[in-house]
Amino acid sequence: MQRKVLAICLIVALLEGFAGLGIEIYAIRISATYIGSSISITGIILAMVLIAIAVGYWYGGRLSQGIKTPRQALLKAGHVLSLSAVSHALACIIQLPLLSFMSSSTDNPIIAAMGVGLLFGVGLAFGSTSIPLITQFLSLKYKNHDSVDAGKNAGMMVAITTIGSVLGSTVTPILLLPYIGLMNSLALLIASLAISAWLCTKLAIRVHSDDDVTQSTHATNYVLALSAVIVTIFFIFTSKVDTGFQTATGAWFIEYIDFEGQSAVTISDNPTQSTSSCWIYETKENCHWYGKITVEAIRQTAPKTLVFLGGAGMGTPSEVAYHNPDMALTVIDIDTGLPNIIENHFLREPIAPNIEFVGDDARGYLNRHSEAYYDFMLIDAFQGRYVASNLYTIEVLTKFKDTSPYIMANIIGKPNIDHGYTQTLLRNWYEVFGEAAYILATNENYSLNLQNIMLCNFACPGSQSLAQASFFNKTQPLHTDDLPRLDRYFYRSIEQL
Repeated sequence: MQRKVLAICLIVALLEGFAGLGIEIYAIRISATYIGSSISITGIILAMVLIAIAVGYWYGGRLSQGIKTPRQALLKAGHVLSLSAVSHALACIIQLPLLSFMSSSTDNPIIAAMGVGLLFGVGLAFGSTSIPLITQFLSLKYKNHDSVDAGKNAGMMVAITTIGSVLGSTVTPILLLPYIGLMNSLALLIASLAISAWLCTKLAIRVHSDDDVTQSTHATNYVLALSAVIVTIFFIFTSKVDTGFQTATGAWFIEYIDFEGQSAVTISDNPTQSTSSCWIYETKENCHWYGKITVEAIRQTAPKTLVFLGGAGMGTPSEVAYHNPDMALTVIDIDTGLPNIIENHFLREPIAPNIEFVGDDARGYLNRHSEAYYDFMLIDAFQGRYVASNLYTIEVLTKFKDTSPYIMANIIGKPNIDHGYTQTLLRNWYEVFGEAAYILATNENYSLNLQNIMLCNFACPGSQSLAQASFFNKTQPLHTDDLPRLDRYFYRSIEQL
């Protein structure tokens, strides 16, 4: 009997940890549509998570001091777990309008991240409160057994709930989100909390204790747990938010459009900010001007081997590949699930056979394949509208200079001499390529607006020498591996610079 009771307690701890961290992954993922994704945003949310867990452990310890019987401890644990499920379910409903309000009222993603962390931290605090309570139950129930003591119980429960947290933070993004989707994952995680509350309450009813159990002592737990599931199902069926096609790395949003009278499609990892690729079905061409400039530059340089750092919708490499079957193209993107999204929802046909897709970090892959050489390179790696900054340090651009004779980069910035984010990118480009550095900015007269800007290490179509550009600040500090300047600008929000 002791082993069975212990097993149930460990299952509850495992489910609590799994659901708590899994729901946080859900919160981070759906928040990215509004506030983006970065180390700073993720770090802030995780910090709030850890604070909430610490508060829960502390408060659970305080509650345990006033509990005298095993049944009371379990019923209280079941109660806080059911409150955790309800809190998370309500947070899911509040989260979207809260994010919408915060993104419209402030450009600082850190504040929005703190709001998300606090919102879901309430449910996490309730969940972690159950661990000291269950520990108290075990200590009271088996206090006369020499093989069981409070220290052992506490260590065991914390260890199991931590393992559950590890599973929640890994299984959710790698398996649940890509294969069953964002909303179904949410339903499963809320249900896990409800089940843990039910298990605790059910065990409390059956366990032998000195106090009697009445209907009112456990019915509330069942009602709250069931309510959490109902609220979650209601939210899922009434929510109109497009959560995109989930992969282990991110989410991709597809929109079918009419482009100048032709059937076309766009793809983005952040639809509130930008589109990554636009594709015209009939002509098999991309419909972004910067993609067209890249295609024209490829015709100009006539390469045989090409590498694209960043896949997005693969509009530009697909156009080049379809119309130039003799060229060999390599597309490197960190999202290994991207080809499936592209073939089924974007191109709606197989990727061109002369495209080799590499699911890897672009910089890491080229570092590990130092012998690789390509006639042409396009750097087109983004997180929303921000560049992958590790591809623009002095060190890596110098390495790319040896990897390919013709290099282009697609960035989003402002051709404004006071805009630090853009100037740091331009300064690095000039530092590496010198007088061979060229730039194409389409709206110099509207330098306060964010726009796509093309950088080249050759006179690409429509470009001008970067050294002669009136909006280029040659005194801007450089961005190196030792000084993550672009990340600092990214955290402060590009709009405020």
